[in-house]
Amino acid sequence: MCFQYLLGWDYSKRQSTAEGGLLGPLRAFFGTTEYTERGCLHGHFLLWLKGGINPSEVHMKLCDERYQKKFFAFFDDIIHHHLPDIDVALNPKFEPWIINEWDSVFATEVKKCGEVLQRHHCRPVCHKYGNEGRCRFLFPHELVEASYFDRATNSIVLMCRDGTINYFNPYILVFCRHNHDLKCILSGKSAKAAMFYISDYITKMGLKTYEMLTLLSRAVARMPSDKCNSAVDSAKLLLHKCLSQFNRQQQIHAQQAVRYVQGYDDSISSHNTVPMLSSLLVSQVKDTLQTDMASHSRTESVKESDLEDDDDVEQSCLRIMTDNDGNLVESNQVTHYLYRGDTLSHMTFFDF
Repeated sequence: MCFQYLLGWDYSKRQSTAEGGLLGPLRAFFGTTEYTERGCLHGHFLLWLKGGINPSEVHMKLCDERYQKKFFAFFDDIIHHHLPDIDVALNPKFEPWIINEWDSVFATEVKKCGEVLQRHHCRPVCHKYGNEGRCRFLFPHELVEASYFDRATNSIVLMCRDGTINYFNPYILVFCRHNHDLKCILSGKSAKAAMFYISDYITKMGLKTYEMLTLLSRAVARMPSDKCNSAVDSAKLLLHKCLSQFNRQQQIHAQQAVRYVQGYDDSISSHNTVPMLSSLLVSQVKDTLQTDMASHSRTESVKESDLEDDDDVEQSCLRIMTDNDGNLVESNQVTHYLYRGDTLSHMTFFDF
């Protein structure tokens, strides 16, 4: 309902409505969902606006003062980092998700919900993972009186008048009655941070490493001491016990189970997506160039002795397989890209 009524997405046509929503017409969206320990749905979404251009083009256009003025007027209107400067008697028992009566002043609702839902108060969870004495969520934020574009670093900095308030949209806050964090990621650092953050959530494992090791040790301890079994049978039994131990530890909330029963998975998207096997492509490049790349190093150097002019670079082999009926077996997308036709030679792997 949020995407349909607030963001203007037409699910029947799988496209934005003509008038768009609070953020303008959407081009696409993709999000991952998870559940907190209390069973509350928690999501992370990427929104693409129709008409959006490449970040490098945005940085060039922001050198024009007229474009810069329109650009920041748009984002300052849809993303707030402060609450209305009004005096409101806030009841400590105020429940922002229950509307008993609608106040005549919209700003009053923003103030009430913002104080309860958007204002950050440091708790013990803020100082986990070696962050004693500082908030790992970087609160309070640096105050910024007016939005600006830093040409030296190509950074887009939005206005922030209250360092303890999360970025939010007032209409989403009032009508959804839920906390959220809305950001513009056209800036290089913000885009990279968002990419790693969302990728981490997509690939995040349900169990921590120490929990996994504990479960594995329990499975090994329960292995029978019967030496009559072969090594293969023992390995199968150990694998079965490890999987059983993991499944026994798996926790699924009722809300999550209902979502799965209804046919939904852990992602919400506007379009059907295809996973990009970038790791396979990187592996192919490494093998072709015969370079020694360390998995954790950020900079690689290739010595002249590693690749001599007389050395032949071994070409990757293409394996063609058929099934029992003689039909050609589908290969992976990296192989498809490497052996694409001349008409597609100009395309990048991402576009392909």
